[in-house]
Order: sequence, then structure tokens, then C-alpha cells
Amino acid sequence: MKKKTYYKRNYTNGYERKVNYYLERIGDELQAEDIGALIHAKKKLDYFLGKQIDYIAKKQHDLFAERIGVIEKK
Repeated sequence: MKKKTYYKRNYTNGYERKVNYYLERIGDELQAEDIGALIHAKKKLDYFLGKQIDYIAKKQHDLFAERIGVIEKK
């Protein structure tokens, strides 16, 4: 059995592109009145919004830590 390798993607602007994509998908699915696809897009949007909030919080924390000298600038 072949061992799976997982790669962590690096998003330079957090998950902003994913959030925008699923916002657009929700609009499209509302127009098409496809309930199943709408629910799926909403679940994905909820997931990526949570990830984006975490990304922003960590980014703000890191900036503050740099200002007070806890960590070095990148």
C-alpha cells in the first residue's frame, strides 16, 4: 500500500481568494435555485471564513510581537 503525502498550501493573502470564490458560488447557486449546491458552498464558505479569521488574528499577533521585540522581523 502506497503511503499518502499531504502538502500544506501556503496562502499569501490568507484564504481571501477561497472566501471570494465561495461567495460568488453562493450567488450563482441562489440564481440557479440549486439547494444542494447552495448548502455545499455555504459549508465551504463557513470553513474558509474561519480559516481567514484565524489567519488575520495570527498576522496581527505577529505584527504586534515584532513591534515589542518578542520576535524578529521576517
